[in-house]
Amino acid sequence: MPIVKKKSQSRAAAAAKSASSARRRVTDPMVAYIQNIYNSSAPLLICEAVLLGVAAILMVFRPIAMLTMMTFVVGVALILFGLYRTVAGFTVSRSAGAGWLDVIFGLINVVLGVMFCAFPTGSFIGIMYIFIALFLFKGIKALVFGINMARARVGHYVLDIIFAIVLIVLAVALMFFPLVGAITLIYFMALSLLLYAAADIYMFIELLHLKRRVLADR
Repeated sequence: MPIVKKKSQSRAAAAAKSASSARRRVTDPMVAYIQNIYNSSAPLLICEAVLLGVAAILMVFRPIAMLTMMTFVVGVALILFGLYRTVAGFTVSRSAGAGWLDVIFGLINVVLGVMFCAFPTGSFIGIMYIFIALFLFKGIKALVFGINMARARVGHYVLDIIFAIVLIVLAVALMFFPLVGAITLIYFMALSLLLYAAADIYMFIELLHLKRRVLADR
């Protein structure tokens, strides 16, 4: 009987100690802060990593379909934004005698959005041609700058000229193969999304380790 009584007393003491430790953890501001961060951030990090990973995989195996969907989403966003600007131009600024620029700008966005939704692939290729023109302009400008630097023998003009030539060649190549440039852009975005997903998983693991370490120290 005394042995049983001792065991029961020891269990009661251990339970009391565990309850006291749990109360200290609850009242400890550092533990509460880490627990709050973990509870609020961990589910978001996991969900975001899963969504980004799935989107990246779809971009790799279905680049044309993802390209079409992205253009459609951009078109819907342009339509909504254009309607908002048009309504704002008609209602908010009408009393002041202005707002026509908002109306025109909104209608242009609506038209562009409808075109994006109706012709997603062609619209994206059109955007690619805009970027190609910007690349070509930037390359010519950089080439002129590099040539002027070479004449003056100032700076790293060799690198400037090489960079300009690369831009011009890239722009000309994309001009003849715009769809290749669009698909390359999709693969680049897929790689970026995979890196973001990996960063989210790493942050979740680090946060989990921090939570366990803080709880173990307390």
